[in-house]
Amino acid sequence: MSIRTENNKNMPEIVFPSEWVKIGVNVKQGDTIRFLDAGTLDPETERYIFQVEIYSNGLMTEVKKFNLNKTNYKVISALYGSNSDAWVGKEMIVNSVKTRNPQTGLLVDSIALTAPATTANTTAATAA
Repeated sequence: MSIRTENNKNMPEIVFPSEWVKIGVNVKQGDTIRFLDAGTLDPETERYIFQVEIYSNGLMTEVKKFNLNKTNYKVISALYGSNSDAWVGKEMIVNSVKTRNPQTGLLVDSIALTAPATTANTTAATAA
């Protein structure tokens, strides 16, 4: 468990460590993730789970689990193909977006991945 104090308050903010990539907790807008494996299918949730490295300001900070949703799958597969074996070692940029939680109806912070600048420039140059 880590404790953070914010805004010079006397009471610390209690934050429990997570094994998952979470926006605003262990990853922020503009950070990079790098895929370490080809992922595994969780039979209970029917979602693919990947091990990723998190890079902040160019430095690797942590290794966490990343739960792939359909939106991020579409972005990644458009860049690197639909076979996740090809994703190992590849990078994506983290963006923070608000999405509606289907269970609660509340807006929550979510991760939307985009292409790294070098891949986007290469793709644009190839298309031209």
